[in-house]
Amino acid sequence: MAPVVQAPLFSFISDQSLALILPIVVYWAYSLLFHWISIKEFPWLEKYRIHDKEEETRNRVSLPDVIKAVIVQQVLQTALGFIVVVADDSEMVFDDELGLARYQFWIGSAVSFLGMSSIVSQSAIASAAHVCYFYFESLARFFVAMSILDTWQYFLHRLFHNVPYLYKTFHSRHHRLYVTYSFGALYNHPFEGFLMDSVGASLAFLISGMGNRGALAFFSFSTLKTVDDHCGYHLPFNPLQTLFSNNADYHDIHHQNFGIKSNFSQPFGTIWDHILGTHMSREEANKIIKMKEERKAARLAKQALDNASEALPVIAKPTNAPYGKDDDDVHSSGNNSGHDSHGEETHLGVRPRLEQRRASFQNKPTVSVPEHHLEDHEQLGLGEPSAVKLAPGLRERLSARTQLGSEARAL
Repeated sequence: MAPVVQAPLFSFISDQSLALILPIVVYWAYSLLFHWISIKEFPWLEKYRIHDKEEETRNRVSLPDVIKAVIVQQVLQTALGFIVVVADDSEMVFDDELGLARYQFWIGSAVSFLGMSSIVSQSAIASAAHVCYFYFESLARFFVAMSILDTWQYFLHRLFHNVPYLYKTFHSRHHRLYVTYSFGALYNHPFEGFLMDSVGASLAFLISGMGNRGALAFFSFSTLKTVDDHCGYHLPFNPLQTLFSNNADYHDIHHQNFGIKSNFSQPFGTIWDHILGTHMSREEANKIIKMKEERKAARLAKQALDNASEALPVIAKPTNAPYGKDDDDVHSSGNNSGHDSHGEETHLGVRPRLEQRRASFQNKPTVSVPEHHLEDHEQLGLGEPSAVKLAPGLRERLSARTQLGSEARAL
């Protein structure tokens, strides 16, 4: 029995060509939808936005640059897809009649083994074979392709993070997006995008053994899921985010500084993160965010306290040395007003008295010792004189002047 070639879904284009074009259409249509939502800022949707719109300023790449890089990525992706899907002469065509006959034989054998031939009719066996071939087998191939792509991207993604050269040269470009948005889903270095996305999807398609229609569904769904993972919204009513634990909120953690070594899985499951210990939940992420905010608040409070301390004026302490009987009487009174008066007396009462005493000494004649007396003393080998005989009353005035200088310096 010769294989039967299925008619294309649309008469004007082959399934192979559609498998290459439809993912591109899905990417731009779905990205534009989320871009429109982001611009409009609908209140009922803004509460589901993962980051405030102002945080997008932290991104280190502009939207036009992102779009240009995505176009380059899609050109390479289409070129590889053309080689794998369209230009392959050994086109994968399924013989539906042979496949149905195979399932009918397996199901019939199982019914006979269980002794249920008298209960289960041939029409029931044929119906069961139809469901198994067209639905269960297609879903199984689809699931295998998803598993292959998840495995490929997890280990390659983790490799690009753990090898400094690969991260700095290639993967760091994708992490210029601190706040992800839909257009940035395929914003990669061309080499990384080709290796991780294009080669990974092609391997999943070939190993799973799915046909052209399977490739059409798988490529389109993978693109839709990747865009949704970068949309920037955690939507509880979005089936792609409720059915898959690997969603926009999960992948957003990976784009933060504290989660860059976690949540490598993409785009479907998270099994490899769980198995290899690189999984980080939103609860764990929120604890880290709270701790960082508390540290920042404590640092800012300390900085404000230091700045306030530097701005305070320096207040000189009053001199506590008593002057005169009145000061002793006030200080011994033991009240606050007396203490304040004592401080004022120290600053305001002493300085006038010192000025009066200085003026009195300036009005009196000064007696000096002739220098030749000192020179004669040194020539006798007696060194510097230890004492000089002064005129009567001069010693007392010099002593008083010394005391006056000491009191003035004390102020």
